[in-house]
Amino acid sequence: MEELKIIYTLPTKVKIFSLIAGGFLLALAAGISISQALHNKFDFLFYVGVLGAVSAALLIFTVTVWQSDLIIEIDADEFRIKLPKQRINGSILWETVSQLGIGLSHLTLTTTGTNYKIDLGNLKYNDLKRIKAKLIEVCEAKNIPFSNI
Repeated sequence: MEELKIIYTLPTKVKIFSLIAGGFLLALAAGISISQALHNKFDFLFYVGVLGAVSAALLIFTVTVWQSDLIIEIDADEFRIKLPKQRINGSILWETVSQLGIGLSHLTLTTTGTNYKIDLGNLKYNDLKRIKAKLIEVCEAKNIPFSNI
């Protein structure tokens, strides 16, 4: 059984272009700020350079470090989820799931100890279809009862 991974990240070309633009802006802004500081001119141009350096650093961090991780992964053993504003932020083993309810944009998983309601409303429609199809496939393979809710 193939695993399903849903990851929302920027395309590689956008990352490379943003890194080049951020690096250029950082070099230009740092040059302006250092030049103004060496001449003891702490006027408008100096602060524009500082603001440009901060903006460039934010751009670089946005496309590298602050990119989102894996959002959803479904395989034969577990269901890993990392969505904002959810009660679950981890994984659910399929061995513990006793029932699955599939709604329009949410799921209800009944496990041995807890009931989970997972809101998938902020995902793309095509990803929702892929997730639902994969969940049905896993439920049929593991003999887990599922229904529409």
